[in-house]
Amino acid sequence: MLPESGALRFSDARFSLRFLLNVCAFCCASLSFFMGVEVIGRPWVLIFPIFPALAVFLEWNDLPHPPRLFLNLAAVVTLLAIFSRVRRNYIVEALMEAILLMTAIKMLEKKGPRDYVQVTALALASVVAYAMLSVEKTFILYCFGLSLFCSLSLILSAWLSKEPDARLAPRELRQLCMRVVSLFGLMLPLSLLLFYLMPRTARPIFGMRGQYGTASTGFSDQVQPGDATAIQSSRRLSFRAVTEPLPENRTPYWRGMVLDVFDGRMWIAGRGGSGRQPFVPDGDAPRVVQEIFLEPGNRGVLFALDHPVSVSGIDVLDRGDGMYLYQSRNVGRRLQYEAVSHLSSRMRPVSPNFDRNNRTLAIPPDFIPRLRPVVADLTRGMSDREKAEAVMRYLAPPAFEYSLSGLPPDPRNAIEEFIFTTRQGNCEYFASAMGVMLRMAGVPSRLVSGYMGGVYNEVGGYYIVQEEKAHVWVEAWDGAEGAWVRYDPTPAGGALAADDFNALEFYLDMLDYQWSKLIVNYNWEVQADLLQDLREVLRNPRASLTPTRDGMLRLGSALSGPAIAGVVIALCGMLFYLVRGLRSRRPEIVLLHRFQRGMQRHGYVRHKSEGLEEFLARVDDEGLRALALPFVRRFEEFYFRDGVMDAAARNALRDRVAQIARYKKT
Repeated sequence: MLPESGALRFSDARFSLRFLLNVCAFCCASLSFFMGVEVIGRPWVLIFPIFPALAVFLEWNDLPHPPRLFLNLAAVVTLLAIFSRVRRNYIVEALMEAILLMTAIKMLEKKGPRDYVQVTALALASVVAYAMLSVEKTFILYCFGLSLFCSLSLILSAWLSKEPDARLAPRELRQLCMRVVSLFGLMLPLSLLLFYLMPRTARPIFGMRGQYGTASTGFSDQVQPGDATAIQSSRRLSFRAVTEPLPENRTPYWRGMVLDVFDGRMWIAGRGGSGRQPFVPDGDAPRVVQEIFLEPGNRGVLFALDHPVSVSGIDVLDRGDGMYLYQSRNVGRRLQYEAVSHLSSRMRPVSPNFDRNNRTLAIPPDFIPRLRPVVADLTRGMSDREKAEAVMRYLAPPAFEYSLSGLPPDPRNAIEEFIFTTRQGNCEYFASAMGVMLRMAGVPSRLVSGYMGGVYNEVGGYYIVQEEKAHVWVEAWDGAEGAWVRYDPTPAGGALAADDFNALEFYLDMLDYQWSKLIVNYNWEVQADLLQDLREVLRNPRASLTPTRDGMLRLGSALSGPAIAGVVIALCGMLFYLVRGLRSRRPEIVLLHRFQRGMQRHGYVRHKSEGLEEFLARVDDEGLRALALPFVRRFEEFYFRDGVMDAAARNALRDRVAQIARYKKT
């Protein structure tokens, strides 16, 4: 029996479009699975690989596929089970599981051109879903792989709808793959070039809660009682802070400006002089790193948790006392920076000798004369800490209430009316009253303006701080401890507005955050830095290609799943071709392969299970057929009669094959 052409070399094979589409679908499903393996539930990690493997087994052995009705019912039941576990912080994960489930169902179905397109669409949907969680280097690699396989799948699907029986030779398949890669390679730099040249939008993609209406903020670098009425009713975004969530018993205080000068009407930040000094963090204070995405309009102030010790990423001015400002040329722009803070309610200056006779004690001599005896009676014989605690108790409910309405209309006597008449106000009234009373009691005090609170977006891993969180609190000097201590006299129920975000708003805000991070904040300066880095790489490519051990470990960890699968597939392929090669090392089989390759160069391909004489009967070139006929008869003589092919016969057949390869039609 003659060997079938299926046992020939790879270059003699022809691949059906359906086989190639099954390969593309399997690759798309596998890449989607490896991309989302870290976020889906453990049962799906174990179950999902079974479906593509079963689909390959069914296709390879031409077995009947499960009925679509059965698969659809199973999908509905499983989807209900998946979405029954949906929670506010478990939506994208459930979405990834649902997409992978639908992909697995599609893999098991008997597929037509439309089904292959749907598998491709599901793979692209998995990319969009995963992008809601993270956009990292590994994710970019998966995007490249899925883009190539999806592009090839779409081309082959369109071809299959036109020519269902079409088959591709390896050379044609390589040409098609090269065209896909070429188009992708052409469009990628073109897209990057357009991205660099085209103007950038300054608005996020979703205007959630109307917070992006204007480029302004509720924060102010000076405090005058009554100014915060508009602030507390505004829900525009001030900034996002990417960091781990704080413990539930710790309220986030986002430090902005230190206001240590009081002129009787307002508090402002003094320039230089005493009080502007570095500090040392509390010994047990935890260290927290935050990546801040600041909206425009904050008057040059950078915010960070509690007591920031460093701010990096942009040009900053360290004003001391945990205050950081940015250059005026950046005002009106969205900024991104990193801050390192120590979480503590105490700030200890580096210098142990604190001058109590400075502006943190100064008040106008004739300011609210009737308040002084009240303060004296309230704090007589107490230490600094006891005085601060006594003033806190004096301003506490129910004697004083938080309110945004009914505030004194005249700023000149707003604090006096708040203490003696209305006894209701917002944070500026409470903080200003406590600051004034402490100074009257001989305790250095100052106000700090910033933000308090914020809602933590567990989907994106960051705090959302809106303008309504703008707040003012008090720092009082504790002589016994040698530190500034934070006090917040504003009633907690009024200072913290309700955080009524729902799950959809969290995800919309996370998309806004990704848009701002990748598009809006990717400005001309960042592009210029990247071009400079690229110039350095081109100037010194050897140095740029030196990998670090940590980088290689991270890359190996990120690619471990696909790498293991790729190694297994490669080893199986090598074993398959090794066995095939061992079977085809007989001299007559080697000559047969050469003969068929020579005939293929002239456009004649032997079909599967076709005899050699049947094959020659289809050759319409008389000269070529006459040249090939002696080879066929001599080969059959040795092959069918189990004759031993000596060296002379082998050389004669080899010469005949060479003549066939060199043949030219006259």
